[in-house]
Parts: sequence; C-alpha cells; structure tokens
Amino acid sequence: MNYYYDLTLNFDMEHLWEFYEWEEKDLLTHIQKIPLFRVDCDVIKDFMMHHIHVDSSFVSKIAHKTVAFDDEDIYAAFLMSDSKNTLAVLLNEEGEVIALSKTLVFDDNHINEFMYTLRETSIPYEIGMIRKKKKVLRQEEKLKQLIRVELQTLMDEKNQEKLKYLYYEWTGCDCDSMEEMYQGMMQELSKPMDDKMLQLSYFIRLSYHQV
Repeated sequence: MNYYYDLTLNFDMEHLWEFYEWEEKDLLTHIQKIPLFRVDCDVIKDFMMHHIHVDSSFVSKIAHKTVAFDDEDIYAAFLMSDSKNTLAVLLNEEGEVIALSKTLVFDDNHINEFMYTLRETSIPYEIGMIRKKKKVLRQEEKLKQLIRVELQTLMDEKNQEKLKYLYYEWTGCDCDSMEEMYQGMMQELSKPMDDKMLQLSYFIRLSYHQV
C-alpha cells in the first residue's frame, strides 16, 4: 500500500473547503501518514457530489492505517487523486463518508505528480443522495451575514439615520422609508458579491471600530 506523509487536512462534516478558505478556528488535523490511491476522475466527482458508502472490503483494507501526529484516533481515512485533483476522505466503521478535505497547494501538486507512478485502484462504493453544495465562498457568506445582522439590528432599534446612511452608500439614492430601504438591501444580498457590498461591510465594521 502506498502512503503520503506529513500533511495537514481540514476535515469537515458539512462543507468541502478549498485551502484558501481555511480559517484559524478550523479543527485542522496534522497527519503523519495516510493511504494514497490513484483513481479515475469520475470517482473523485462522485465523492465530492454525493453521499458515498464504501464497501467493507475496502474499509477493512485501510482501517487504522492513518496516523495523526497528535495520536488522534482515526478509524479509516485515505487520499485519492486522478493526477489533477486530490481529495482526502474520512470514513466511519460502516464505510460511510463522514468528512472530506482538500489539501494545501504544495501537497496537492506533490501528490498529483506522484500519481503518474501508480496504477489506478478500483474502490467499491455505492452512490447516495447529492451533497448540498455551497454556492458562495466562505468569506463572502460571512460578509453578507454581517450586513444582514446589521440591517436587522437597525430595524429592531428603529435607527433610521444609520440605515439611511448605509442605503445611500450602497445605492446612491435617498429614501425615508425604513421598510423600503431594508427590503431593498436585503434583496440585493441575494445577488453575487460585488464591490458595493464589500464597501458596505467595511463601513459597518468601521462604525464599530473593528477594522
């Protein structure tokens, strides 16, 4: 069995974060060694897009083969790559995929280059329901949530002056109706992030001296 050594993973039960979305508060796992397999590109797509159940024959093959530097007990995990993309998979004892992780760019490049020396491995698995896919970047959603919370707070406090200021900075228009301003800006938040939203989040943080 082939292994990859010394890498950091960001296993998450709900989301598959790109390395540039990792944050300090994430519970990162420093891996000492982990099984490594070359697979077809469709296999990686299946694991990323669906809930997967891996056959017990494969699970028993990799069980207790992954070792973490902090002695964290990892029942079964492995890396797979199609020589272009790398994905780390965490399984429970029933073979259910319970978390996924991308790798840092250095490891991703190194692993993909190494794949040319390996033969493809057939991993037996069943495809389940489609995974919920995040539509925006992690940082983008945090900025939008900051704006949502601020707008709701201003409405609750009936702070028309600040709401009007934010509305003007965002739209360049004057308005005296708090409800109209609130609904208009909340509707804009359903659209893709742009420079105006980014600027508005800056104004909000500045008003609380948290820049």
